Amino acid sequence: MRMICPEGTGLKKIIKRSIFSSGIVISLFIILNSCAKDPDNLGRDLLPSSDSIRVKIDSSTFVKSYTITGKRILSSSSEFYVLGSMKDSIFGYGRASLLTQFHPSILVSTDSIRTVDSLILYLSPANHYGDSLYSMTLRVYELNEKMRIDTNYFSDINPLEYYDPSSELANYTYTARDSIIRVKITDPAFINKFETMPDSIFKDKTDFAEKFYGLFLSADQVTEKGSYTYLNMSNSKTRLTMYYNGHENGDTISYGYEMSFTSLAAKANVFTHDYAGFPIAANLDLAESGDTLMYIEGIAGSSGRISFPQLDEWKGKGLISINKAELILPVDSLVFPSLSKDNYPLNLLLFSLGTDDVYDYLYDYRIDNTSTYFDGSYNRLLNAYVFNIGLHLQSYISGKIKNSDLVIVSRKSNNAANRVILKGATAEKSPVKLKVTYTELF
Repeated sequence: MRMICPEGTGLKKIIKRSIFSSGIVISLFIILNSCAKDPDNLGRDLLPSSDSIRVKIDSSTFVKSYTITGKRILSSSSEFYVLGSMKDSIFGYGRASLLTQFHPSILVSTDSIRTVDSLILYLSPANHYGDSLYSMTLRVYELNEKMRIDTNYFSDINPLEYYDPSSELANYTYTARDSIIRVKITDPAFINKFETMPDSIFKDKTDFAEKFYGLFLSADQVTEKGSYTYLNMSNSKTRLTMYYNGHENGDTISYGYEMSFTSLAAKANVFTHDYAGFPIAANLDLAESGDTLMYIEGIAGSSGRISFPQLDEWKGKGLISINKAELILPVDSLVFPSLSKDNYPLNLLLFSLGTDDVYDYLYDYRIDNTSTYFDGSYNRLLNAYVFNIGLHLQSYISGKIKNSDLVIVSRKSNNAANRVILKGATAEKSPVKLKVTYTELF
């Protein structure tokens, strides 16, 4: 599945018409009524009477909600990359692996004859999610198929197309709280490549990429707890270093040749989820269930779907202007109290559904993706996430869009594993609600 987000001029016209529609109508109303023949009435009609224009609040719109399986997401262009696995008592098993190229940090000579003392992979963690003390096993493999820096890779990429699981280079036990993950690669065949390649390979990035395709990093699936580590792959501390002796000069000093994983190297996170036997499984993808809960999870995990089956009734209200449409999504803390607030995503994100259920950004998001207007942040006082979807609602009522359904995802789903459980439309107390403030123009 793709997420298509067009940015054409037609969209700008739609947004402008939606924002200023009420202003235009009011202006026309004033102009027409200012032509009164009685001079004593001059100026009295500059403001329409309360009988003509009324501001109302409506929270009666019927809302339907349920949990859906997460779609694949773009995972080749991230601030951080995720590595690890978890077992969650609610969300089941999850796993994050990484395919990545590497390239010379600086194009320098390595001597024509070299003996590799050691080959060390350093990974720099930026943060983590889960049990930071739980021991994890990292396995490192060499890629046998090339990646391309100009290609978009998605979270459902099949890593078996890029590496041989029987050819492990190294493994290492680490915890998410480690300040640096240091893996010593001991595979003789891989080390031999570094010893026998001509010096010219190490002085040309293109030639280097033709000989070294990259690495696959994978953490074993845990049986309990576990964690995800967020790796800063562009950090200078994240590197692959070849330590070797300069025998041509007759010395015994070990030199270092460093390779990096910056934005010049293609990367792809692989995310997998297994919900079988866990609470979430009984409520997944049941459109007609009207569940009391919605399960939202990062790294391409479960999402929520919202629909408004009776929204067409708004089209019969006459000429109206939507001032604000607050979609209020309360957080459940009763059914599964073990899920701490510290685990909640800082922000959620809404998508509209286009042709073939392609995810698209809402107009409200497009005019304010900093969230001042659109919002979507977690409000601790309300214990809820709140969105303003006024333009989306106005566009549906006016016929500019045909589908009003929405999808809820974790805002940083490509590099954060946070999760939250929201109250659904059928929750007994404080269900999801649409609160609309609007103006009746006539």
